Amino acid sequence: MMGRALTSRAIQPAADTLSAARGFLLDWDGCCAVDNLLVPSAVRFLRANRQRSVIVSNNSSNTPGDFLRILSKAGIEMQAEQIVLAGVEALSRAAASGSRRTWVLSDPRMRFLARRLGVCLDAETPDLVVLLRDTRFSYLRLEKIINALGSGASLIVSNPDMTHPGRGGTIRPETGALLAAIQACIKIPESQLEIVGKPAAGLFLKGCAILDQAPASLVMIGDNPATDIAGAEALGMNALLVVPSPEQFFRGLVETFRIA
Repeated sequence: MMGRALTSRAIQPAADTLSAARGFLLDWDGCCAVDNLLVPSAVRFLRANRQRSVIVSNNSSNTPGDFLRILSKAGIEMQAEQIVLAGVEALSRAAASGSRRTWVLSDPRMRFLARRLGVCLDAETPDLVVLLRDTRFSYLRLEKIINALGSGASLIVSNPDMTHPGRGGTIRPETGALLAAIQACIKIPESQLEIVGKPAAGLFLKGCAILDQAPASLVMIGDNPATDIAGAEALGMNALLVVPSPEQFFRGLVETFRIA
């Protein structure tokens, strides 16, 4: 079953897909958790499948350690390598780039992680700009970014998501919205721009490698058709779309497949 909702008419195709799956890649925001609060029925699914699951998320505000603590409190013991995050991957790309002047726009905790990874931070005259979800993004930062890019700096972006779901049906602006503001001001040559997160193949393939499985052997579960579903299907991976809500979706999964 490719990118379809788990409805009553889709139960049998989903059953066939899941019974044949050798593992799962799961999105986090709006899927397993909302504002980092775990969805109760997703907890049951993860407890039953923790050894053959990898969290593959465009999140750029948290570290794997943050997620492991949240999961552990719910009785789900996973390993750090089972958490693949676009923000961490973007910072790792920056560290490997060899740049001596990197400006990281992010939560302060992610800049601390950047230093630990060996990124040389310099917000004054950057030759590399790394854009994560920056809740302090401003007109002045936008002006500085577009002039840095205009002077030849490269840009690494953690993910293209415009928003992600918050509690109570609220909407949280995401990194892609900040990128859209930048691109409204300046045309960025392809050679200067790298977008790390889904739907690009990198995070999916890393998840496959962790589980030591080919994409066709796994199922991606996510809430975003443009990133989770489209990215998985481009690799020949089956995908399940989380609708109408994470709680209802996982409850249906748990009840249908008799997960304890």
